[in-house]
Amino acid sequence: RRLPPIRSFVLLPLVLLPWIVCATFIHMNKPLNSRCHMGTRWIIPVICLHALYVAALVGFTGAVRHIEFRFQELKELWRGILVSICSVGIWVVSYILNEIHEDISLVQIISRFLVLLMTSVLVVAFFSISISQPLISLKSLGKKDQQEYSMMGRALGIPDSGLLAQRELVQLVDSNEPLEKLLLNRRFRHSFMQFADSCLAGESVHFYEEVQQLDKIPVSDHVRRVYMARHIIDTYITPGATMEVNISHRCRQEILSTLDLAHPNLFKNALNELMQLMKMNLANDYWSSTFFLKLKEEARNKTVDNELEQSGWNFSHRLSSVHCADDPFHQEHSPRKSSSSSRDFELQ
Repeated sequence: RRLPPIRSFVLLPLVLLPWIVCATFIHMNKPLNSRCHMGTRWIIPVICLHALYVAALVGFTGAVRHIEFRFQELKELWRGILVSICSVGIWVVSYILNEIHEDISLVQIISRFLVLLMTSVLVVAFFSISISQPLISLKSLGKKDQQEYSMMGRALGIPDSGLLAQRELVQLVDSNEPLEKLLLNRRFRHSFMQFADSCLAGESVHFYEEVQQLDKIPVSDHVRRVYMARHIIDTYITPGATMEVNISHRCRQEILSTLDLAHPNLFKNALNELMQLMKMNLANDYWSSTFFLKLKEEARNKTVDNELEQSGWNFSHRLSSVHCADDPFHQEHSPRKSSSSSRDFELQ
């Protein structure tokens, strides 16, 4: 984020400028012979020009130290540099052989073929790879069947990212408690999010959910915090985003202009503003909605099931006439089967 913006109409002329100067100089001195080859004294400057690009690429990569690379991106970047160096090396050897052994036709054919092949590979690689695209997504085609995640928190390995545990402790919701405390309950947050989505105003609750996942990442884990923060900014903060939240211009600019994406209080002001909006626009209508009634019914049923479980009775949805303590094998007895056996006993 500290680097100046790289524009293609500025970058490409700067990259091609040394070649234009070299071509102009060669055209003025006319060092080519009848076979369109240059002398030996011209080979060294041309090779140094190629080596300059490789050295600039390696030096630029080594100088960029403040960028947090995702997972193994740095290793992938150095691997790409190694492949580029090998390609340029093959090109240089082929070029030298083509210039020195101009009388051997077989060497001329092989060297020119390798020169064209390596040039084509480098051109295709340069123009097909976006500079801003993460290198983790530019791996081989055989890895395209990777598992896709619906939430960024799951992709980063954040525990309990949006998942509702089946055995999670259920508490009755008190509407008199503040919304900040109620949203800490994942079941209430899930129900409140469904209600907000039905009102076409769910971006605030989704933003709260993502920030909660960000807070679960340790402050020392800068890599995951940077990528989670970048995901939140691209999804909720950037103007025109898919789920742009309604926050003040000052708060939005503070987030967009920050230089520390791993700061623990990066979204604190935005979260406070959205909390006030949710209290005014969503909370009052939620208490009279069917979503809240459904949540209360689920909490009541879970409470009854927990009480039956603690008392030792089989609280399965299937009917059972046997107490758990009386059945050493904990088998589920069918009521039809038990009634028939009792009838046979009476007949006997």
